Amino acid sequence: MAIGKYSHAKLLSLIRQQNSVSSAESSGDAGGSDTHLQYNNRGSLGGISTFTFDDTDLKVADDIKIKFGTNSDSHIEYNENGDDFLVISGSANGIVLSGSTIQIAGTLEGASPLKIGGEMVFTSTGSAGAFAIGPNSEAKIFYENEADDHLIVSGSAGGTRLLGTNISVPSGNFGVRINGDANITHGITLPDTSAPEGQVKANAFVSYSSIRFKENVEPLGSAVETISKLKGVSYNWIDTGKKDFGFIAEEVGKVLPEIVEWSQDPEYANTMDYTRIISFLVEAVKEQQKKIDIMSEKLDKIDV
Repeated sequence: MAIGKYSHAKLLSLIRQQNSVSSAESSGDAGGSDTHLQYNNRGSLGGISTFTFDDTDLKVADDIKIKFGTNSDSHIEYNENGDDFLVISGSANGIVLSGSTIQIAGTLEGASPLKIGGEMVFTSTGSAGAFAIGPNSEAKIFYENEADDHLIVSGSAGGTRLLGTNISVPSGNFGVRINGDANITHGITLPDTSAPEGQVKANAFVSYSSIRFKENVEPLGSAVETISKLKGVSYNWIDTGKKDFGFIAEEVGKVLPEIVEWSQDPEYANTMDYTRIISFLVEAVKEQQKKIDIMSEKLDKIDV
């Protein structure tokens, strides 16, 4: 049967075609091609020039923002016309990068202040993995290497300052101008030299001396006899030639071994505590004064 100039079959085909176009117009479904993201422009596919494809990548044109948020609060843009950077702009509240590991392959700049809520880990050793400080990286903090197992704090040419109400070293010993852990033997260790780097300058030195810290307290006896066994000498230091005065630690150790620290070789001493001799000097003076007082009394009686 024919309707007008169309056969039944032809008319059915036209209706289906119209329905297909109407459906596309009403739905606005996106189309596509091998190279462009496309959209349905009232039945015709139009390419979106901003987005293109190759075999593997979706490409976004230069200086085009991909915006996020109801009010376009945030965006991502490759800023070709400006500083040639990829710009990730967050909202007024900032940007959150979430993941078990966040890696930055390059230099992080412009973060002021940089706030980190967790641990910061530098995996490289040596100065190549340093936390560099200063406009020209004049100062550094870094882990030296596995063999030495040291944290290095390297200041600028002007030095390093530690500021605070109190600066504490809660464990271990502190060495100044000392290389090698084995040479740091006391709370504070300076090098064995008569040069200024082996000296301490201060207005006064104080020692813990309260009765609260002591037991088995007894007065010194025979102080004059003990002092008389010590031999004061003059000498020159081998390292600098500087003339000095004092005692020979090995000789003092034969009289007062408690104030001498011996080396691993028992023939030699390392150090002695000069201040401990003061107590013997005080008692020796008192012993001598008693003898002088007795002699004075006898002389007075003779004069009478």
